[in-house]
Amino acid sequence: MYIKAPEAWKALKESDNIDVPFPKPFALGSKLQLAYSKPTDISIAGSYARKTALLRDGNVTIDLAVTMPSHLFQVKDYRDHRYFHKRAYYLACIAAGIQKAPALTLDLSFAFQDDNMLQPIIVAQPRLDGSETSRIRSSWKIRIILAIRDDVFPLEKILPTRNCIRDTAAEGDHPTLRYNATLRSECCSALYVKLLHQSTVRSNAFQDACMLGAIWLRQRGLGASISAGGFGQFEWATLISILMRDGGRAGRPILSNGYSSYQLFKATLQFLSSTDLIASPIFIQSPSFKFAPTKNPMLFDGSRGMNVLYKMSSWSYQILRNEARNSLKGLNDPLADHFRILFINKVDEPLKRFDHYFRVPTHKPATETSPTTFAPDLAEMLCEKFCYGLGSRATLVYPQISGTSIWPVDSPVPHPDDSPGTSVGLLLDPEHCRRTVDRGPPIEDKIACSVFQKFWGDKAELRRFKDGTILESVIWDNSGSRRSVIESIISHILNRHFGLIDQTSCSGNNEAFARLLPQQRSPQSDMLEPFNAVMSSFHSLCKSIRATEGLPLQIRQIFAVSPQLRYASVYAPGAGQRDHPQRTVECLIQFEGSTRWPDDLLAVQRTKIAFLLKIADCIDKDNSVSAARLRLERSRRKLFEQSSLDIKTTDGIIFRLQIYHEHDLSMLEKALNGRVPCSSPKEEIALAISEHKRNFIQRPAHTQAVTTLSTRFPLLSPTMRLLKRWRDSHLLSSHLADELLELIAIRTFIHPYPWSPPGSLQSAFLRTLAFIASWDWQSEPLILDFASQLTAQEIQSIRIRFDAWRKLDPGMNRVAMFVASNIDKEGITWTDRRPAKIIASRFTSLARAACDVVRKEGLDLKPEALFVPTLGEYDILIHMKQEDYHSKKKSSFKNLQVDDVEGDPFDAMFDPKKLFFDELQELYGDDIVFFYNESAITVIAGLWNPQTGPRKWKVGLNYSTMPVAKEDGGEEDQVVINKAAVLHDIARLGGDMIAKVEQR
Repeated sequence: MYIKAPEAWKALKESDNIDVPFPKPFALGSKLQLAYSKPTDISIAGSYARKTALLRDGNVTIDLAVTMPSHLFQVKDYRDHRYFHKRAYYLACIAAGIQKAPALTLDLSFAFQDDNMLQPIIVAQPRLDGSETSRIRSSWKIRIILAIRDDVFPLEKILPTRNCIRDTAAEGDHPTLRYNATLRSECCSALYVKLLHQSTVRSNAFQDACMLGAIWLRQRGLGASISAGGFGQFEWATLISILMRDGGRAGRPILSNGYSSYQLFKATLQFLSSTDLIASPIFIQSPSFKFAPTKNPMLFDGSRGMNVLYKMSSWSYQILRNEARNSLKGLNDPLADHFRILFINKVDEPLKRFDHYFRVPTHKPATETSPTTFAPDLAEMLCEKFCYGLGSRATLVYPQISGTSIWPVDSPVPHPDDSPGTSVGLLLDPEHCRRTVDRGPPIEDKIACSVFQKFWGDKAELRRFKDGTILESVIWDNSGSRRSVIESIISHILNRHFGLIDQTSCSGNNEAFARLLPQQRSPQSDMLEPFNAVMSSFHSLCKSIRATEGLPLQIRQIFAVSPQLRYASVYAPGAGQRDHPQRTVECLIQFEGSTRWPDDLLAVQRTKIAFLLKIADCIDKDNSVSAARLRLERSRRKLFEQSSLDIKTTDGIIFRLQIYHEHDLSMLEKALNGRVPCSSPKEEIALAISEHKRNFIQRPAHTQAVTTLSTRFPLLSPTMRLLKRWRDSHLLSSHLADELLELIAIRTFIHPYPWSPPGSLQSAFLRTLAFIASWDWQSEPLILDFASQLTAQEIQSIRIRFDAWRKLDPGMNRVAMFVASNIDKEGITWTDRRPAKIIASRFTSLARAACDVVRKEGLDLKPEALFVPTLGEYDILIHMKQEDYHSKKKSSFKNLQVDDVEGDPFDAMFDPKKLFFDELQELYGDDIVFFYNESAITVIAGLWNPQTGPRKWKVGLNYSTMPVAKEDGGEEDQVVINKAAVLHDIARLGGDMIAKVEQR
């Protein structure tokens, strides 16, 4: 029985309290005749039927396809939403019938199928009653979707070239692409079920390839819904099925039925990454089909008459291709963990995925006459405007709309502008994103100039450039501003084209990370700028030393070995050093070979002292040097390098010069093998060899490599600096070597997978933290290849060496982390004896906690929160007074006075807090594990060594002890460390520098 639409809506509302989910537009005065009849078919469809379903948020989704009778529809119901209005009424009748069934204890709600507002569906979930059975049943939900037979509407009437909405036709005969494709998808439901079943029969690996693709898409936040990109498990499976039949030259298949699941998966990624379906659409089995180019991708399945990618937009298609390219590059990297980057790593977190990410609220645009801008329309406008405005600064613009929500069956359809808005993610090009001048069209091109001026408004101006050309241009002068060029462009576009004046929600967090760097003048300034002074001073000093006359031997080379000379120190020497003591800039000098060097190790040390004194005398008259001083290191080990020369230049930078003698290593190795007499124990000789290799061989090579990479990747330097500041803020300065953190940061750039190389400090830093959080350093080495020089045999030998260390040291008491590279294949240069296993675990735990905060806060993240230390886990807290101890003060006691205090040129190096910490390490390092922030020593934390617990008393314990009471069954003469006495001695040692000592 047919009934008019208004009466049908009213009857269901009154009798069953069901609000028919009519898609917009719908008028209650419509004369459309509606009816309900028994379905012609009910079947399980989707991935569950194909046995390829995946758990999502702990739930399994089952699609139940209900085929509506053909006699309910007329031939012309494909026009003007008539089919979709009849469909909505049919769906409401099914919901009413389920509600009346007493045996079905289900909670019903309406939702949009894949966020398509033309396709409401029923979502049925078990009603929870607190029982165990109810809890188990709650892990699944049923989606009731509707379909019709393929022959209900003529195919030629709903092709992508046709217009099926008369209101649109009044403005011009523009094809209604998504409307037609949505209608055709309901007609083709059974056809695609048949297609996928045939593919399963023809290829044994098809189902596994579909599951691999589904997992790959899920890890990247891609799915069948429009908000998730419009490319999900169904589209992936359909694409493979089509490519197994066609798509190649002369109609040949691209994929073979004999491929394995991995081959099908990889070949599909190659197709997605290499084929541009926007510029070059593909028409399968429809060679005569003519179609005007569009902004969206087109993979037209001629045998079923539908564009498989109709839900995709241009930006979602670009991000799909970008992910496919990144995955293929990762698969081609021999050092990458292929399984992890494809199927384990989550790539959908926006702050890590994008270089700049911000939110734009739904609004009414200033230049449009439409009453409201809905999220999908806003996304398209944002993509168009930002692509034009950012130009080559951004390699990808991705507006991400919010997904539609479910609603009760007794409530009306939610209005589309109720969504919170659209988030926009940008992938930036580091080489161009800080460009301050945009060159437009020449003055002769009047049309292009008009478009340029209309887009930029009063920012556009006509300028003559040095090459004589006269062009329209835009200048972004952000000198002295806290806003970057990217933020300025975004602000201007949103204000001019979207009427957004209040843009507090549109700024994002990107530049907030840049402002955490000390001595960074502005987010727009060059990231290497703070180091210009020290690099210039170093080169001047090298020239001065090389020009020195009177040295016994000619200088072969001067090496840079300091973090300041590889753009990697938290603070650059020179300006901005008032709040903390100045660190010396270390470098090495190597003289030409000579047979006159002595063969005794101690004699070589004395010879080096003589050379350094001679250099000091020779450069004393140089105008660029203000002072030079010999420095002798206090060490109980005679074989360790003890002499150096401190040189202070006229610009206030202090360099520390040591002499590298290439025969030292051979003499130490001979002493270790007993071929030359040496009074030092072999353990000390072995330590001297290790330190010599680290300081004189590996550190110069490491500095040169990092310097090269810092110029190749402009964001590497700030990433290393910010990572070190994060380490320091969590009091790990003395446990994690600078070089170790630099190598971890470098991995984000040279082995960035599953992402592309970062284009902002935010993404680089957060991806580095994500790697630290996920790195299983107990069973996996970190191997880096700076210039693609490692061969497969060398990589294998490094892994063998790692396995050997784990067998030799299973408790990881000496080597916890193993980090090798093409310039350091040993793997333990920067991790030998530090960090300890407990510190490495702490390092990983802090990174995981930071990643949890980033994931939870999202756009509301305050970057400063990641740098706040937690002190509740420490046993000891030594709070230091916040006074200026950087300059030596004249003592009131004559025997404690320092000569020439006021005139000491090296006074900026004086750091009593650091000296106090070093003293604590030397005196109590075996009993207490100390932690501090090297950049700002406000508190020194400590953990008692478990070995200082109750133990049997014996002579020679190296710490103060006290007896413990005997317990029932316990041993006699048990002692423990006297914590009160130790802390009292520490307080007395620190004196006036300590505010208080707190024991937990």
